[in-house]
Amino acid sequence: MKFKYLIIFITIGLLFALYVLSLFTHPVIISLSDISSYTDQQVIIQGIVTDYRTTAYGSQLITIADSLNRTNSVLLYIEGEAPVEYGDTIQATGEVQQYKNQWEIVVNNPHSIIVLQKWDHLVFPLWELALHPDNYLNTNVNVTGIVTTPSGSSFLLTSTDGKYSIEVIYQSSCPHQFSKDDTVTVKARFLYDTATCRFLLSVTQPTHGIWRSAS
Repeated sequence: MKFKYLIIFITIGLLFALYVLSLFTHPVIISLSDISSYTDQQVIIQGIVTDYRTTAYGSQLITIADSLNRTNSVLLYIEGEAPVEYGDTIQATGEVQQYKNQWEIVVNNPHSIIVLQKWDHLVFPLWELALHPDNYLNTNVNVTGIVTTPSGSSFLLTSTDGKYSIEVIYQSSCPHQFSKDDTVTVKARFLYDTATCRFLLSVTQPTHGIWRSAS
């Protein structure tokens, strides 16, 4: 009988020890390029949202890329839906798995997705897009410039020195307030149009818009 109670006490002690150990065991922070070394482990990872969609089953798929090397990317599979947008810098905590020869992070709770920086909190001049297009392609951007050549639902956004310009297309349902030669802030998605072989800014989402700038 005493041996029976001893086994119970030992079991309870081991469970308590495992619980205490779990309190001090935290997921390791890794880079996107190191993901293959952490199969079946809990990790913390950061990146910029380049794509996201919700499946028919209510789960969410988010693709994040390395801010310094966009060729490094990983898919996040989330049970539920996290409020993210293109261009957001986010942090995710989840388990590394491989699905159909593709590495992914399985996130069991949408609250494990933390938005570190919203895309529209950074405003930069047009030359930044011109010199580093790969850093912003397929993400939302917040860009300043001068309205030139307005035509219907589009115009050219030109840098203050006149060296750079890009076409801006917008929907009438999106906020827009400008005239020719106005200095404006454009919140849009930076895309590459394969039909015309050129970059453009697309103002189509509820958080997009075109506003006169005080400067």
